[in-house]
Amino acid sequence: MRHLFRFTYYRRIQISFLVLILLPTIMVAFLNYSTTNRQVKEKLMLSNDNILAVMSKDISKMMDDLTFASHFFVQDVSVRNTLRIFSNVERIENGSHLEQYKLIKDFFSLVAAKTMNNEIFMYLVNDAGFIVQAYDMYPTPEQVMKQWESVKSRVDESEPKQIQWLGMVQSGSDKTYYLSRVIRDPVDNKLLATLFIGLPEVYFKKLFQQVSTEHLALFDAGGQRIAGAVNIPYERTSEANRNIRNEVLIKKAGWKLVYETPESELTGELSKTFYLSLLLMLPFFLLFSIISIVVAKRLHYPILRLQRSIKQFGKGNRTITFPEDGKDEIAELGKTLNGMVEQIDKLIIDIEQEQEQKRVLELQALYAQIRPHFLLNTLNSIKCNLSLSDDQVHTRLIESLMSLLRAYMKMAEPLSLRSECKLLGDYVEIMKMRSDLSLNLDIRVAPECAELEIPKLLLQPIVENVFVHGFAENTNSNPSINIVAHQISNQVEILISDNGGGIPLNEREELNLLLKGGSTEDQASYKRIGLLNVLQRMRLTFGTDAAMHLLANDDGGTTVCVRIPILS
Repeated sequence: MRHLFRFTYYRRIQISFLVLILLPTIMVAFLNYSTTNRQVKEKLMLSNDNILAVMSKDISKMMDDLTFASHFFVQDVSVRNTLRIFSNVERIENGSHLEQYKLIKDFFSLVAAKTMNNEIFMYLVNDAGFIVQAYDMYPTPEQVMKQWESVKSRVDESEPKQIQWLGMVQSGSDKTYYLSRVIRDPVDNKLLATLFIGLPEVYFKKLFQQVSTEHLALFDAGGQRIAGAVNIPYERTSEANRNIRNEVLIKKAGWKLVYETPESELTGELSKTFYLSLLLMLPFFLLFSIISIVVAKRLHYPILRLQRSIKQFGKGNRTITFPEDGKDEIAELGKTLNGMVEQIDKLIIDIEQEQEQKRVLELQALYAQIRPHFLLNTLNSIKCNLSLSDDQVHTRLIESLMSLLRAYMKMAEPLSLRSECKLLGDYVEIMKMRSDLSLNLDIRVAPECAELEIPKLLLQPIVENVFVHGFAENTNSNPSINIVAHQISNQVEILISDNGGGIPLNEREELNLLLKGGSTEDQASYKRIGLLNVLQRMRLTFGTDAAMHLLANDDGGTTVCVRIPILS
């Protein structure tokens, strides 16, 4: 027993080895852990600041667009003249009322191109309570009336100089945040109308899709939550004091964006790896201390080598690795140390790559917003000039082109059958000009299937075939296209008919065979792939029950029959 406590030379070497290995390793591990933890927090803070900056820029731009819309209705002389005449209209009773109503709708179309956001809706209420919507389809007049009844008492009619924040309106499970602008006559201060702007909850959900919404929240100037995670408070609390919190104030709206990440999510895996590494190291140190009593001299050199490696690692050289020769305890200790270093390096590299990917995606999103906005703003400027020149034909063509461009910008989003038919009308207007055809388009959609969601521009290739093939010779003196949609049992049938040259029987039978599911080789060799692509999009969206076939009609042309199953 006394022999164990004799401080011989080798005993001193053993003790010094233990001190030089155990203490530096733990210190380096703690230092590396704290340094890594701090660096990760700093990188996350910087990344969150960039995310909040991008989102606040989007919201600020939205507020600028809404401010532009309100200024347009307040300051434009032609708008005020129209509102003077329309201010006391309770219902449209004559042609003059209808003309003023259409002028106000035209004003809305001018500002709608500036906002470029289909989720935001606006409507104007005159002094007699008559409502003029910017868009007729959404929200419905009943929804608008119900929401207006909820917010009209919140409007301060004596404050016409600024946009007023009216708060939230709950309609079933949907929430809408309202703003308003009072419009008064600068001559006699008479109330002309009130502009209401609605921001539905879906707008904020789409805005938050680029980040994790469980860490992000948006508050108004009064501290009321507008959107985002319910567990994030308006101000930092003592319970969440250690959480990583980024805030940005949107001055134009008085809103606050908060991004709060729990510290446990950020450092949990890092801490787990650190403590697991310590637990793995302790048995080896214990085994080493027992064996060193007998083999201290043999272990002297490996320990010195391990000591040098640890010192280099403590100086920041994360590429250092301990040679894993042999199967003794020192080699195992070196493997454990190498594993810890590799895991820490991997965590750092993964976090840096993730932040770089986020930065690239944010830049791509910003670049993608510039070109469509430039083109649409340019087209809108051309349309305004044509409208001022009273060129209604080309104004309508520009409006149709802008409508199609907006649709191509958001091809991934589904569209109701009613809206799809409206886009077809815009497409036909453009094709009539290109092909110099005086064509009549008749669209009849049954109410029960008008809101069926289909892929955007699904029917456009079929109508395009009519122009390219049906009226190629332009021999019909009264060309026409008829579109009829109705519901049959659990399917919606869409018939697209023309009175063009038609398709020969053998070609029509061949094409119907392909549409029913001919061989892949036959489809690949078929030159007219427009209809096949339409069928493929239908089946990818609605399943294999979606079908299409061609018929000859009484007008000598062709009828394309499209059948879409109604998914429950």
